[in-house]
Amino acid sequence: MSNESPVPDTTPARPTTLSVLFRLAPYVRPVRWPLLGATLATLLALACGLVIPLVTQRILDGPVATHNLSALPVLIGIVLLLGIVEAAAFFTRRKLVARPTTQIEARMRADLYRHLQRLPISFHDQWQSGQLLSRAVSDLSTLRRFMAFAWIFLIVNTVTLIIGLVVLFLLAPLLGLITLCASLPLIAVSTLFESRYKVVSRLAQDQEGDLATTVEESALGIRVLKAFGRGPELLRRFTKQAAELRGTQLRKIRILAFLWAVIIGLPEIGIGCQLGVGALSIAHGTMTIGTLVAAVTVATY
Repeated sequence: MSNESPVPDTTPARPTTLSVLFRLAPYVRPVRWPLLGATLATLLALACGLVIPLVTQRILDGPVATHNLSALPVLIGIVLLLGIVEAAAFFTRRKLVARPTTQIEARMRADLYRHLQRLPISFHDQWQSGQLLSRAVSDLSTLRRFMAFAWIFLIVNTVTLIIGLVVLFLLAPLLGLITLCASLPLIAVSTLFESRYKVVSRLAQDQEGDLATTVEESALGIRVLKAFGRGPELLRRFTKQAAELRGTQLRKIRILAFLWAVIIGLPEIGIGCQLGVGALSIAHGTMTIGTLVAAVTVATY
């Protein structure tokens, strides 16, 4: 038996998504109040959108069903008011996030450039300049869009889904169950394809950096290229890298196309089931037309 002790694994642990996001805290903290206000404005807008179907139910089951139009102007006015508030809230969200997120992007670019200036020459010998350029330009723009839109709607859409399901179960438990059954496969499919898309997206990011490196080196060393006649060789390299990037981008498009087909298709199937079950319930007198319209509108929203 060997007496050699096992060699410890010194490979650094891969950071989790949350730990990476926490690195944004120093940049987000100075502008946290405008971002919080934008989140609240979005929640207000989506709340208005969820209330409108309930008012529609009152209109159909009240003035329309009883042919008593005395309350109709008030209900229509409520719908118009909710629509105006919803539009104003979305406008406010965009106004609140525009300046802070661009400030964050500018600060991150300045810090990144300052950090690159401090790094030793050995680091720059190992990293292609095109890769650094890609991260300093496109990657930081992606982070800005994430902070301006993705993380806000990640919170808001989660809350909307929960509240919407509660409203549906209060309106018609069976229709709410149909919507829930259509939502669960969406979560599973989104999780599966998110992992696939992440791999292909990272590959495309690296290929874009390689392509940028080739273009930069060719532009900076144009005199050497012409002196030694290496233009055709660099052209072949560029063409190959561009073709590889195109293939990767097409893989991303195929993944997104299938994902969006599922995202669009499953809810439509659920709404079709809602209409079928709702129509039978109306025929048997266990559901009103207003309830069905409100439930389908909430599910669509």
